[in-house]
Amino acid sequence: MSTGERPDVDPVTGHPAAIVYQDVWKAFGPHQILRGLDLVVPRGRVTVIIGRSGTGKSVTIKHVMGLLRPDKGRIWVGDDELTAMSDRELRRVRLRFGIVFQQAALFDSMDVFDNIAFPLREHERLKEAQVRERVMALIAQVGLRGSERKVPSELSGGMRKRAGLARALVRSPEFLLYDEPTTGLDPILTAAMDKLIADTDAAHPDLTSLVISHDMHAVLSIAHKIVMLNEGVVVHEGTPDYFTSSDDPLIRQFLAGSLDGPMKV
Repeated sequence: MSTGERPDVDPVTGHPAAIVYQDVWKAFGPHQILRGLDLVVPRGRVTVIIGRSGTGKSVTIKHVMGLLRPDKGRIWVGDDELTAMSDRELRRVRLRFGIVFQQAALFDSMDVFDNIAFPLREHERLKEAQVRERVMALIAQVGLRGSERKVPSELSGGMRKRAGLARALVRSPEFLLYDEPTTGLDPILTAAMDKLIADTDAAHPDLTSLVISHDMHAVLSIAHKIVMLNEGVVVHEGTPDYFTSSDDPLIRQFLAGSLDGPMKV
């Protein structure tokens, strides 16, 4: 991809390309993180990025919102080329995204309702009745009915993540980013979160989701496309079936969580 034109279609899913990274490089001082990253995120699908810590997953996500600028290469969100944009133009692009943070990042002083309503009140001119209608619909969708007046300290970890997801969805974003959505949850709550992500994808067919995860059970259950990073480049990409049936030692080691293999600890 690096030497050719920007692709219009994702080669794995056959869906139109929503986000494209082309020959993206990024270093922090002497530490080279991304080393010519080529990646297509398909529109209306769930793409999951996997790989060991330090391989560039979070750096990749930050680039797509313009929070970081590449040292070299190009990035498109739809028809917008981020690398050619001013800071003011990038702020407009960020409004097309919703983010589900690893620890939910709720405001401690606000209850669930006001946390979810915050982006609407901050960025849109809606009557309070319209805000309430949209927020209550999402509270029901994520399974928090009856908890709207609780503050974050009164919520379980799973409930906080559900509230964070509702807040990310409240402005009907074009893109949804998940940063380790099941971190810190027990196996039952992890399964519930996986189902919620799948249900969210089904309820919003035009939504393009990009997920960072180490939880391979979740990855295989929610992803339409899986991208494996190693040393700042894509080393494998494919469907869940591609990964589960692969004999590649890098994939087998990662899926098994084994110390033995080409990835050294």
